[in-house]
Amino acid sequence: VGIPRNSIGKYIKEIEKLKYGYILYDYNSKNKRLLELSYKEGKKNKIMNKNIIIRLENKEDYRKTENLVRESFWNVYRPGCAEHYVLHTLRKDPDFVSELDYVMECDGVLIGQNIFVKTVIKADDGRDIPIMTMGPICIKNEYKRKGYGKILLDYSLEKAAEFDKQFPKTGIQIKID
Repeated sequence: VGIPRNSIGKYIKEIEKLKYGYILYDYNSKNKRLLELSYKEGKKNKIMNKNIIIRLENKEDYRKTENLVRESFWNVYRPGCAEHYVLHTLRKDPDFVSELDYVMECDGVLIGQNIFVKTVIKADDGRDIPIMTMGPICIKNEYKRKGYGKILLDYSLEKAAEFDKQFPKTGIQIKID
């Protein structure tokens, strides 16, 4: 699967099946490190062999992550942006889900982030329906349109679904189609 046969013993492998391909992980390091990604785009099959890590964000990452979000959204939807401030504010909210606060690194460089926040929909019949919202999600400008956002999105959504299974008492339902 893209790993030399003589080094298979060095890796503890996990293949994570995605809707459009797979990710092979190395667990010898503290964080999951992507060894190989394969996904199908139309009839093409792309393979990326990069040192990609998706991990939980820590407080030391906050400023770098906010700068990444600002640079990624700057002048996209309007002059300037506010997404980095939204991220900064959401982290202080009691409904912020720190267990689903992910950053993505490629070759040691922070290139992406995604978060989830619990919220409630007020239904017309008076019910409160607990849900989880996602975002902001972003990828560093020079890495956009290369598949990194899809990797981060798929990984984050899968972890959100696992979170729902681990903490069913929250009443939050995650549905991924």
